[in-house]
Amino acid sequence: MAATSLNAEQLHNAFEIFNRQSGLLEETYRDLQDTVDALTNQLRREQSARLRELVKKERLGRRLSELLETLPGAILVIDAAGVIRQQNSQASALLNQPLIGCSWAAIVKREVRDGGSEDGNIQLRDGRWLSLSRRPLKSESGEVLLLSDVTESRQMAELRERNDRLTAIGEMTAEFAHQVRTPLASAMLYVGQLDRSTRNGARVADKVTAGLHDLKRMVNDMLGFAAGVRRSQQKISVVELLEDVRRTIDGQLGNNTRLRVCVADANLTVAANKDALKGALLNLVTNADQAGQGEARILLHGHRYDDAVQLCVTDDGPGVPEDVRLHLFEPFFTTRPQGTGLGLSVVKAVAKAHDGDVAMSTSYLGSTFTIELPGDGGCRSES
Repeated sequence: MAATSLNAEQLHNAFEIFNRQSGLLEETYRDLQDTVDALTNQLRREQSARLRELVKKERLGRRLSELLETLPGAILVIDAAGVIRQQNSQASALLNQPLIGCSWAAIVKREVRDGGSEDGNIQLRDGRWLSLSRRPLKSESGEVLLLSDVTESRQMAELRERNDRLTAIGEMTAEFAHQVRTPLASAMLYVGQLDRSTRNGARVADKVTAGLHDLKRMVNDMLGFAAGVRRSQQKISVVELLEDVRRTIDGQLGNNTRLRVCVADANLTVAANKDALKGALLNLVTNADQAGQGEARILLHGHRYDDAVQLCVTDDGPGVPEDVRLHLFEPFFTTRPQGTGLGLSVVKAVAKAHDGDVAMSTSYLGSTFTIELPGDGGCRSES
């Protein structure tokens, strides 16, 4: 009986201990559940913030990519070994492909003209100039290259410098030409009185006369280039203009040069500055004679073309070399040791002053220089 009472008491105590432990476990479980819920909420918040940060960075990345694509220059990213790893679309426009995976040194060798580096700029093989800026990467080894096309700005700077130089030269040559004109006229007057009764005297007089005519032409070129051309609306007969040119220059041409005038429409007229047009045509005829080395066949002709008048000088010379054609009308460009390089520049200035232009066609059979003047009431036939 006593043993039975002891077992019941032990069993009761065990149940109480079990109940207490169960309560503790339940409380611990609830605390753990609360902790899990708190951690879950914290993780969810952190994931949301991380996701927002990733979205923000992705938007920023897209924004930066768009900015790189819209920059007016080429962007190249190269690593520590000098190999290109990234580029924008402008890089493809300025440089030939491939670029990615190529070393910058190889690109320079492939694209840049030998010796084509000046003032931090590089010149490509096709003639374009690029400015080059380099910046090191801060977060890693390597650098960023920025290249911009500065060809047009260089051309504008060269043009301004050239215009300034031409202005200074024009002022100087105009003053010089005015000073030379008076003694030159006197010399031409006196040389006309030389004794031509002997063959040697006539030969000497002809050579002196030819030299003085060359000097006079140079002076006129200088004055014409420096002063420019004043446009006039004087109506001129084309055939009379061309005949006047022939009479003026006939005695100055080479002994074996022949000059002919041809105008299909004898009533053809043009409104222009007669002296300026005559001077321009004299320059063209003189050039044709010199190209033929005094044995040229020159045709001075005029005709109507649509609503314009074309005044042309055609010769049977050797033609204009290809490397000379691009520079033909540039001031001070000449292929003759004693030339001023202003003759064709004056011709072009005369054409432009009349809202016209000058053109040249050439081959091994000869050359034709054409001064085209617009209609606009300036070219017409008299009834």
